[in-house]
Amino acid sequence: MHRFLLAASALCLSSSLRAQSTDPRIVAIVDSISPERLATTIRSLAAFETRNLLSDTVSTTRGIGAARRWIFEQFKAASPRLQVSFDEYTIPPAGRVSREVLLKNVMAVLPGKSSRRLYVSGHYDTIARNPDGTFTGGDDNRLAPGANDDGSGTALVMELARVIARSGIEFDATIVFIALAGEEQGLIGAAQHAKKAAADAVVIDALFNNDIVGGSVGGQGRVDSRTVRVYSEGPEDSPSRSLARYIREAAARYVPAHEVRLIARHDRFGRGGDHSAFNQAGYTGVRFTEAQENYSRQHTVNDTPDGVDPAYLARNARVNAAGLVSLAIAPAAPKTMSAQGQPLLGRGDGGYDATLRWTSSTGATGYKVVWREAWAPDWKYSRSVTDTTLVFRDLTIDDYVFGVAAVGPGGHESLVSAYVLPPRR
Repeated sequence: MHRFLLAASALCLSSSLRAQSTDPRIVAIVDSISPERLATTIRSLAAFETRNLLSDTVSTTRGIGAARRWIFEQFKAASPRLQVSFDEYTIPPAGRVSREVLLKNVMAVLPGKSSRRLYVSGHYDTIARNPDGTFTGGDDNRLAPGANDDGSGTALVMELARVIARSGIEFDATIVFIALAGEEQGLIGAAQHAKKAAADAVVIDALFNNDIVGGSVGGQGRVDSRTVRVYSEGPEDSPSRSLARYIREAAARYVPAHEVRLIARHDRFGRGGDHSAFNQAGYTGVRFTEAQENYSRQHTVNDTPDGVDPAYLARNARVNAAGLVSLAIAPAAPKTMSAQGQPLLGRGDGGYDATLRWTSSTGATGYKVVWREAWAPDWKYSRSVTDTTLVFRDLTIDDYVFGVAAVGPGGHESLVSAYVLPPRR
């Protein structure tokens, strides 16, 4: 067991988090993302005129049926390594769903060495308001091009499937690229998939959800092509917040000119996205959204390809790729909670030490313990260890928050698993 003497007076020690070096394989993936291909994909998606969940499924050129078959074939053509399928659910009439409908998510699975999964998603369905501002009733086949909402997220997912599957890297995690349907009717496709995954005890380590990620000019005329917002549910040290921090660090390493702005909220005020459905099923997930939204182009016939900035969308895709691939190469995060749901954190025999334990992670060559003052928003100090236990002398667990990440070959780190108390009842 490692022991470090660290009194309160020692907090000025140079123990800040060490930056990981870049991996040339990840650099190659990030660099291969193409604004031109993204623009072409968005034009193709918008050309179906509508992808409303209730729109035409028979036409070969128009409606959701033609769109999902095209996405399926694009996934198939991207790489023979991808296992492509429709993820189907029969949805009864309710809310914005006026009649029974067969919903089809489109999935492309890149198998890894382990069964744990990482998801990157966008919703390919669209919707446009009726002339009176309502969503239900009227013509389900009315024009709803959805270039940015969410053709941008769908194009991003398709581009990542292509470049990551063709990279030749053997990932530890299985990566799932998924184009979800029914988001505009209430996150239906995401909720059905997450519910089934939870019932089947599928291990999903993280979901990167991309929804409205291609516009650089807001409705008020403000331009921001250098930042992207990442929303994550609380509390402070929830797994989703850990994922958000991880994405920011990966972006700083591989896409340094593009800033990730972390938003401490599950989504924009009073709104939601497909990651919310995964969160509600108990899974870790965050939402990417452009820095400046143009509301006049959302859910209208005005959501056309000219409202998407392909260069900006490509930068957001590179941020996704940096975080996703880093996580897929790294081992799984260690567990810092007991089987009974209690943190493996104690005060030591005298009551004034911090004693940490965690489970080992398959493939880990070591671990990084991180901590910070309890009021601080991000990790400030770190120690690298090879054991699965650590004791800090004279460091009270009442004043600090602790976490542990697994480190694999090449220095790739997992998400940080924080020591948190279960909710009080």
